[in-house]
Amino acid sequence: MVTRFHRSAVLKEIWCASFEEASVYENLAAHPEVINLEEQLTRVDFVNLNGEKTHTRVDATVLLKDASEILFSVKYDEKSRRTSYLAEIANVARQCSSNVADRFVVGSRYAFHPIYRKCAEQIHLARRGWDPEADRIVCYAAFDLGDEFTFASLIEKTQLSHRGWRAAVRVIADGDIQKDLLAPFAENIVCRRAV
Repeated sequence: MVTRFHRSAVLKEIWCASFEEASVYENLAAHPEVINLEEQLTRVDFVNLNGEKTHTRVDATVLLKDASEILFSVKYDEKSRRTSYLAEIANVARQCSSNVADRFVVGSRYAFHPIYRKCAEQIHLARRGWDPEADRIVCYAAFDLGDEFTFASLIEKTQLSHRGWRAAVRVIADGDIQKDLLAPFAENIVCRRAV
């Protein structure tokens, strides 16, 4: 998978062992608080439920804007909800030092709401493009619209048509303009300038 974590960042190649991992990584990359993700970076040593010393490499280490780190174990949906597997992960998480990560999460692509998944796909596609001029125009347009405005009025104010739509998606994805995470990119959604 190739994506950007911010509209001004370089494209990053992420190796995925499965479609499930690629989907989860796309969803994580779309969150405005996520600034980086590394796959198979973090090794966690632990004692398993049988009392044996062992280790695991966690699927993804996610870095947030506030500098906290989340370890994300990606599993297909059925396994991510299986009681026995959740007990294994809880055991690993209890033994994971706060020096390694702040949280340990397990999930599949279905851990993300369907609307959020659709938005993540659109963000991923919009970030593949590079148009700093359009991004700048969208940011300036937002200042002229007041504290709250609709997605459609933002696009109209830019006078950039489809180019403005993609730029608005990138700017919202980066958190410079806000929308509810579960609001689809649609004309009537309410957007707010970031504080």
